[in-house]
Amino acid sequence: METGTVSLQQSGLLSFAKEEPGGSEPPTALHWFRLDALRLHDNPAFNMAVTSGHRFKALFIIDPWFNSNSVVGPSVNVWRFLLESLHDLDGRLSKSPYRTRLNVLIGQPTVVLPQLFESWNVKVLTYQSSQLSHESLKHDEVIKMIGQSCGLQVITYFSHSLYNPKDVVACNKGKIPLSYKEFRRLLPMLGRPLEPIPEPNTFNTLLATSLSSFDAPDDNLGSIPTLQNLGFNASESLFTNHWVGGETEALSRLSSFCSHRSMASEEPISWLMSKDSLSPYIRFGCLSVRQLFSQLRQYASTSLQGQALLETQSKNLLLREFAYLVGSSVPMFDQVKCNPLCIQLPWDEDPQLLDAWRNGRTGFPWIDAGLRQCRKEGWAHFLVRQSIAVFLTRGYLWISWEEGKKFFQEFMIDFELPVSTVCWMQSSCSGFFCNQVESYDPSLIGKLMDMEGHYVKSFLPELRNFPSEYIHQPWKAPLYVQKEAGCVIGEDYPKPIVDVCAQGELCCKRIQSIMAALYNVYGETV
Repeated sequence: METGTVSLQQSGLLSFAKEEPGGSEPPTALHWFRLDALRLHDNPAFNMAVTSGHRFKALFIIDPWFNSNSVVGPSVNVWRFLLESLHDLDGRLSKSPYRTRLNVLIGQPTVVLPQLFESWNVKVLTYQSSQLSHESLKHDEVIKMIGQSCGLQVITYFSHSLYNPKDVVACNKGKIPLSYKEFRRLLPMLGRPLEPIPEPNTFNTLLATSLSSFDAPDDNLGSIPTLQNLGFNASESLFTNHWVGGETEALSRLSSFCSHRSMASEEPISWLMSKDSLSPYIRFGCLSVRQLFSQLRQYASTSLQGQALLETQSKNLLLREFAYLVGSSVPMFDQVKCNPLCIQLPWDEDPQLLDAWRNGRTGFPWIDAGLRQCRKEGWAHFLVRQSIAVFLTRGYLWISWEEGKKFFQEFMIDFELPVSTVCWMQSSCSGFFCNQVESYDPSLIGKLMDMEGHYVKSFLPELRNFPSEYIHQPWKAPLYVQKEAGCVIGEDYPKPIVDVCAQGELCCKRIQSIMAALYNVYGETV
């Protein structure tokens, strides 16, 4: 299915461009909400726009780039979360003191924005700087040059991370820290992250705009599309997910996140089936990462459990911070070829094995359940992601991590390009790894994490009647057991696509043969 391919001309969203330029349009401050900044709290660029004294307009652009990074584009879960987030943002903007609406247009920002500058008499452009990749930063420079050439004041902020990446580099004497250890050494010099800024004060916002009212809604300038507008069918459009997009939901979840996590069960099955993750909200910027860190610090001051939670979550946030720093600094970082930090391993190409992996038909229930959860819900626990990543790459199939990254980019609602790239490189031993390379037996790890098979049966209904003793190795069950369970291996559920012992040993030898080269690049540990 091809999605999100409606052009500006086809949708009629650029009809406003035919208006007379300038004219009676009052001076306008335009805030461009980016894909990773769909919120009003801790959004300094938005704050500058609404307190500028000019008429305020809000814009979101559905960039074709968002839909061009895989064969079919993002899955319905990703699109649904995005559209829900846009509706929530539009609803928050429609209330006092803003009393405006979110204009949603489809097209390339370098094409859409200049037309808006003229049609809306834009004097100030504000937006959150991109930190996705080195290439996206270059794209932002082009946007800024276009705005300045049109006589605009262009105001940007880095607010998708705890620290401004420029400050990190400055602390390292102008050099980019290329290892996590090197990055951690800079933290004492960087100090504590800045506190999040609150949503603009109602009184100050009204005062700043007293001489120039906010923009009235104009339905002709681009409304939020539906899933069906984007090419999804009715049944896909009606499906509801556990994660509801938007800042309102993000802040609601944040209020109970700390207490839930600090009292979470130690049973692995509770982690696998948990639905309290904030990662999708961080990815789309519905929740500021600085707001999360501030909340964790406040909670840590109340209990020992809070202190332990802060320590655990801080490690995760700092790893994310490092990934964004490296990802936005190193050219071609999200691919194998031309990536200076990626070891060029001789990956195999096997379309059949890759297709079986992508569709959760490997014959290993623990792996298949994880893959099908990704496809169905757009999320999976880190340990599940690690298992399916190792299985695809250096563990058994010996297929490039780029294929796994593309799968995550298509299906995961919390996909962040630099973070996912670091994780895939690490899991595949292509970079950012420690000197201890762990092995993941897909059956053994399944037994450890899901002894009774509750998780597996949730996503592999064909195995729901299998006894727990065979649930992670169903091919070992006697034929009469398979028939009683209503699932014959090789007919109703696939046989294992690889011999675990033989293929695992081969891949292990391959890794051992290149360890010396890896150490020469990264040292003992990173």
